[in-house]
Amino acid sequence: MPAPLLNAWRRSRPHASVGLLLGCALVLSACATMLPDRGQVVMRDVSFPLRDFRLPSGLRVVVEEDRRSPVVAVVAVVGVGGSNDPAGKEGLAHVVEHLAFRARHEGSPSVWTRLEQVGAGHFNAFTSLDHTAYETLVPKEALPAFLKLEGQRLSSPLAGVTEQVFAVEREVVRNELRERNETGFIGQVFHWVQETSFPAGHPYARPVVGSHESLTSLSLADAQRFVRKNYVPENVTLVITGDVDLVAMEALLKESLPEAWHGEGLPLAVSPRLPQPAPEPAVAPKAAKLVTHEAAVPSPELYLTWVLPRGFDEASAVHDFVRESLSYELGRAMFSDGDIAGVVTELIPGTRASLLLVRVPLNTGAHPQTSAEKVLDQVYRVWEPGGAGDVLGRQLAFQRMQRTVVIGMALESEDLLARAVRRAELTHFSLDARAYGRAQAALAALDGAKITDFAYRWLQRDRARILLVKPGESGVPALSSTTGLPPDDAVVTGPQGPLPAALTNTAPITSLRLDNGLEVVLAPRQGLPLVSVGVALGGGEVSGKPGVAELVEWVAFRRSEFQGQPGDYGLRSSRRLYRDHLRYGMAGAAGNVGNMLAILGEQLSSMGTEFEVIRIFNENVLPWRKAVDAYPEAKASRAMLHALYGEHPYGRTVLAEDLEKVSQSEVEGWISQVHRPANGVVVIAGEFDPQQVMPLVHQYLGGWGGKGVPVEAPPLSPLAKGTGKPQVLITPRPGATQGHVQLACRLPEATPEAAARYAVMAEVLKARMFHQVREQMGATYGFHTQVSMARGGAAHLLMEGVVEASQIEASMSAARGALAAYGQGGVPGAEVESARSRLLASQAVFLTTSGDWVYALLNARVLGWDAEAVTRRPALLQAVTPADLQKEFAACSERLVVGVTGDEGAARTAVQAAFP
Repeated sequence: MPAPLLNAWRRSRPHASVGLLLGCALVLSACATMLPDRGQVVMRDVSFPLRDFRLPSGLRVVVEEDRRSPVVAVVAVVGVGGSNDPAGKEGLAHVVEHLAFRARHEGSPSVWTRLEQVGAGHFNAFTSLDHTAYETLVPKEALPAFLKLEGQRLSSPLAGVTEQVFAVEREVVRNELRERNETGFIGQVFHWVQETSFPAGHPYARPVVGSHESLTSLSLADAQRFVRKNYVPENVTLVITGDVDLVAMEALLKESLPEAWHGEGLPLAVSPRLPQPAPEPAVAPKAAKLVTHEAAVPSPELYLTWVLPRGFDEASAVHDFVRESLSYELGRAMFSDGDIAGVVTELIPGTRASLLLVRVPLNTGAHPQTSAEKVLDQVYRVWEPGGAGDVLGRQLAFQRMQRTVVIGMALESEDLLARAVRRAELTHFSLDARAYGRAQAALAALDGAKITDFAYRWLQRDRARILLVKPGESGVPALSSTTGLPPDDAVVTGPQGPLPAALTNTAPITSLRLDNGLEVVLAPRQGLPLVSVGVALGGGEVSGKPGVAELVEWVAFRRSEFQGQPGDYGLRSSRRLYRDHLRYGMAGAAGNVGNMLAILGEQLSSMGTEFEVIRIFNENVLPWRKAVDAYPEAKASRAMLHALYGEHPYGRTVLAEDLEKVSQSEVEGWISQVHRPANGVVVIAGEFDPQQVMPLVHQYLGGWGGKGVPVEAPPLSPLAKGTGKPQVLITPRPGATQGHVQLACRLPEATPEAAARYAVMAEVLKARMFHQVREQMGATYGFHTQVSMARGGAAHLLMEGVVEASQIEASMSAARGALAAYGQGGVPGAEVESARSRLLASQAVFLTTSGDWVYALLNARVLGWDAEAVTRRPALLQAVTPADLQKEFAACSERLVVGVTGDEGAARTAVQAAFP
């Protein structure tokens, strides 16, 4: 969150604390309102039964039983990544990963379609430096069918892939070069980072996604040779985690896997995958001058990297600690350089070396070398030795950070998929099924001396490599023309029979209102000894003077810390501003739930700001905010919201010039109005006893004074009758080789029933656009649809994608055709059932962590719905009919807004042709 960066200088002197307690069996005392002392992390010991199968074929399968939810996560790690691509064929491993979803086995539909048919609620894949991972979440009832499918995909990932399919998917990957991925990095930029960090000729200096030239050189024959060499059982590790029967797994694996991938006889011995001793990580020679490139970024960005020792072993536990420490501390560089707008850190592990990456958005880029030096200064200060008076403070700061990192890993463990991915990676490279637990223990055993020694060896100033990316185009040429593929005629029908247990077994939810007006929702659930707490306050960006709410998010802080800091108990805290409300969050060990409530209660009742903090914001962040406002995509977003909502507050977007006009007194006034008990709702979810927690709730939240009144949502005027002619918005981005296409419409008032209709509507559209624009044309990395809802009943549908410039017209024509067909002729029943099946599958695997429950319940209460709307969602989805959808699509077509961000001439020509 922004505020901690700006307010780091205000932190009070740390209090003395006892040591970190891990895996202990402590519980809250009989006197429920007595809290653990500072420094105590109170949680019972946790372990999950494992079975480790070393099959005769060489395939390694690790099965972990976790019956908290009737859901199973399956992760397959194939020991081949970007560093294994043949010379001149960079990007091949990544292209194969894409093609594995296109495979067709024995005349079957594509793997993508079959995943939907078996009821997979989530599936994805990624290619890294040394491995490719396929990840899937399924209801437990779907596991047998999925394992059979997964065995076919891993053993024959290119089955049924034709030259035409290969050519189209290669263009999808080429689109990826110019887009930001899930981590926020543009594919092309990460290539520049690699070649800046590692010496020429090093396997890690080559682009994982590939380059335009290397992708052009790839052929289906290259992919087939690559698969024959690398997609073999002795190079694969499969991890299955969740609600499984360990005793029955041996028979299930034998029944589900291809015969050759199971094998007969004794287990095949597998050679070590991590060389011993660990190699010295190689770093590129320091450049004589600052390396500079151009890409589609809103403002200049600095990238600082350090090559670290390899990952995937116990010694690399220190990497996680270093990354977390730098994430927390490097924002202080903003105080010494007004051109630094923020700091983001990432860690990319590898078997030969790892890469610590720091991304620094700049306001203007006027002095990038100086900005880089300021960041480097702060890296040194994090671990610099101080005088005798600083020793205790540094030791306590280290303990606080260690608690936070360790609890962060515990929270990651609550997420089935995240835990399965980490376990699969560590098991594959270490050949030790218990490496995940050993990594947690190693992290807990770190001490300050080890961290300091590591930093002084590997994070020296002369080991840093620096790259500057300026705003512009990436230079990736326009895509080659491909012949479109015929449509996939396979109809996706989900699993038949009763709903999965995940959709019918729900946790009890109770609600009450305290005397001060605060609503409290309790959702106890058995599982890991963790608890999440969320608070939503009515208001948000649209409340008060334009800009005041956003400025509060940046500059507000707790004035009182009597109850301690989150790090004293290893707690993870968050704060986020939405259009219509402000949200606070806290998560940590179940035994510290009282500390969470005490800190939140103090935070909510003591928020404020100071002139000095606002000054820092105006000098350091505001210039960057102005640069973002001028970015074409930001202009397009503002224009779209205004077209949808007009002069209503939901149609106005805050600009930097609005923030400049907000005073300290206006910030304090907004905080006073919004931070009132009667304006809030608190959700507590996780492993806790309501009878023990309620006294804590009354003590630490019931004492929050100044009841106040709810901040009302701005009233919406009735939807105007549509004209039938779309409103067109063109946002110029000269020289762009891609166009950002958006189609949107206002929707009638959002209710739980309407939300279900809108969800099916969006899913139907997404599937149609995915099949036509990505699968058949290869014109985009992805087309996305979403329904946005806000307090007061506001709702709109947005469909968008980044499309190859030459395909903008065809893409918009496909969208127009879908809307017209659905609105005039109705949605085919098969498409409705397919969309419904996917949504139910996603819902079945969604609510698996305490944080998921907090998120869903807060969303419902913010919109004014009862908490049961969350558990009623499957029934509401099942009630949606084709007639309902036809009515919604017809109305949407009448109120359509079309936007294109790209080269102005090409965009206008395409829009005129698609919407004559």
